[in-house]
Amino acid sequence: MSTLVIVGCGVMGRAYAETLLRSNLRWRTRLVGVCDSNPEAAEALARETGARAFTDVAEMLRVTEPEAAYIAVPDHLHADPFFACIEAGIPVLVEKPLSTDPGTARAMRSASIDAGVYAECNFTNRSNPVFTTVKSAIDRGEVGEVIGINSRLSNSIQYPTSLLRWAADTSSGWFLLSHVFDLTTWLTGARAAEVTATGIRRVLKSRGVDTYDLIHALVRYDREMSGLYESSWTLPDSLPSAVDFTFEVLGTDGAIYVDTSDQMVHVAGRTSYTKPGTNNWTEARLSQFLDHVEGSARPDDPLGEALDNTLLLVALHEALETGGAVAVAHRDDALLPTTLSER
Repeated sequence: MSTLVIVGCGVMGRAYAETLLRSNLRWRTRLVGVCDSNPEAAEALARETGARAFTDVAEMLRVTEPEAAYIAVPDHLHADPFFACIEAGIPVLVEKPLSTDPGTARAMRSASIDAGVYAECNFTNRSNPVFTTVKSAIDRGEVGEVIGINSRLSNSIQYPTSLLRWAADTSSGWFLLSHVFDLTTWLTGARAAEVTATGIRRVLKSRGVDTYDLIHALVRYDREMSGLYESSWTLPDSLPSAVDFTFEVLGTDGAIYVDTSDQMVHVAGRTSYTKPGTNNWTEARLSQFLDHVEGSARPDDPLGEALDNTLLLVALHEALETGGAVAVAHRDDALLPTTLSER
């Protein structure tokens, strides 16, 4: 049985800890340590899982000697625990986005390659049965050549105002559009070339969270294809689902329509109406990562597309700030920007 540690005991860290406890993975992998800068959060998750609690990543790695690590700290804090794991020779699954800084993302990819330590970014929807079905349909040519993507991925306002204490340090772009940008890359193989965007800061700013309420982005790709994306963090909490996710693929010979908020189960109670999710792909995602750690079907450049994803998101936020079209850098460019100001 392999061993794994989790860095970050928030929403995603707890979700993956529960997966390890309640799925078939409990026969394959044992959670031996959980770490969080908040000792109460670490201790609470440790009590629930039987793992040891830590507040220092290096100490946890030294004491538990795990065979793999999952990093689920806030978007802008991925680098330090990532480098600690790489230096200790521990394979890493790090939450998306890889980093909110392009130079740091480049350094993370280079560190993994140079050290020969396996690492990949957790774009969970690649393991979502809904989207594996979409990919199969595209690969079979059922819609012809893909010429357009329309997607909306939004959260109710509870996410930035109560669930994510660090929401002011990120945006729905980093937190949500990273998913749909990656899905477009994975499903079509297209490379982003240019992005234009507009955003609104009003509701959240008035509530003390200085980030975007709403982002609209238009991405032009390196072929005859474009993508139109929307992300909001201010949907009402009264909605039956806290996540509103639609994804449309437009092809030369057909189209595909996905609405993940409706998974065929609707529950109407006395005072509430909900649409509980039936697709839980965390087990499939974690199982795939463990297969890769063991050497099975590893991707050639596991952090390459994650770096490209960060570069597109950097360009998106520059477009939001400037109001103009911004060219998107690529992992193979000779000179990648290290900070937003260098663009």
